[in-house]
Amino acid sequence: MYTVKQLADLANISVRTLHHYHDLKLLLPSKIGSNGYRYYDDDAVLRLQQILFYRELGLELLQIKDVLDSPDFDIVAALRSHREALTNKLERTHELIRTVDSTIMHLAGEIDMSTKRLFTGFSDEQQKQYEREARLQWGPDLVNESVQRWESYGDEEKEAIKQEGGQIYVDIAKHMQDGMPINSPEVQELAQRWHQH
Repeated sequence: MYTVKQLADLANISVRTLHHYHDLKLLLPSKIGSNGYRYYDDDAVLRLQQILFYRELGLELLQIKDVLDSPDFDIVAALRSHREALTNKLERTHELIRTVDSTIMHLAGEIDMSTKRLFTGFSDEQQKQYEREARLQWGPDLVNESVQRWESYGDEEKEAIKQEGGQIYVDIAKHMQDGMPINSPEVQELAQRWHQH
């Protein structure tokens, strides 16, 4: 059995988080002592691991509770699914690292790099996450307007916009590498182009 403090330390989370999980009935203590202390057995430890895996995958706590409390829940199948998701995430991360390395080599003049290659590794899922964040930051109306405008473009227009954005990105990175001051006319002009882009 683990005390709440021991389990929190083991899982690298706070005691407060464990209390919150208890309040939500997401992770109940296996036993509450006469002194009011919460104790967790090995089954609770495995459930906490599942909770943390699902949090890592972006599920909300109440969604996680529904999954774990389902009579069809199979911990081995869940672990296999987590492994697959993590493997996919790792592959995407490796692809993003290759894109960063190629961009560095491009900026150093060692290779030529197409504008399209600048965005290798960025997934639709990640773009949707950016869209959700944009809705929170700038409001749904502005984001909806932007999405509708984008969807109204043809394939050639979209490709031209992507290439322009990529070139602006390359130019900004080059100016940063050259140590150009942020208030220089060249950098300000790029910032204006990026804002309009």
